[in-house]
Amino acid sequence: MRWVRLHLRSRRVPVALGVATAVIVLTWVLSSVYTTATTINVRTASLTIMLAVVSLAATLNGADDALDRTASVNWPLRRAGHLLLAAAAITALLSLSALTDARYEPLGLVLRNTVGLLGLTALGAALFGAALSWIAPLTWTLVAILPLLGPSTDVRVQVAGWLVQPDGTTAATVCATVLAVSGLLAYALRGSPLQPASETAADR
Repeated sequence: MRWVRLHLRSRRVPVALGVATAVIVLTWVLSSVYTTATTINVRTASLTIMLAVVSLAATLNGADDALDRTASVNWPLRRAGHLLLAAAAITALLSLSALTDARYEPLGLVLRNTVGLLGLTALGAALFGAALSWIAPLTWTLVAILPLLGPSTDVRVQVAGWLVQPDGTTAATVCATVLAVSGLLAYALRGSPLQPASETAADR
């Protein structure tokens, strides 16, 4: 599986995964120390998931754009696998908290927010490049965690604040699913836009 190691290194996955892990652990530690609740607040959890996802945004392209479009490699399948593994890794890291007294729960909400934000990030990478893919998830998360977008029966509020809606909220689940599927398809089929040679030359 030498190609897997080379792929992970070329995409800076070890560093990005380390940052995501540090963010998740730090939030867990702060919640354990400063609160007595057994479930980490949904707004705090959403912000943590967003930071973990954004830390992996840099892995959505490599140092050589031309190499990422080599015809001998099934790039759509590899890109899709990359996103699915990223979602699995973040969900697994968050799920480990179930073994402790401060937990990222429920699992359905964690999974919904992870795949939704990752899909939004992938969609941004496909449209504007990996370097700018963090803008959409960061903006939407900061808006969603505002007090005025809490749990609501209004479908418009449920969609706008899908990140903080209770697990099982249909509109929030549909919104996250649409973002996840759209991002997966767009990124898998298109990848990140080609960058000018001057922007990639320093990484080679």
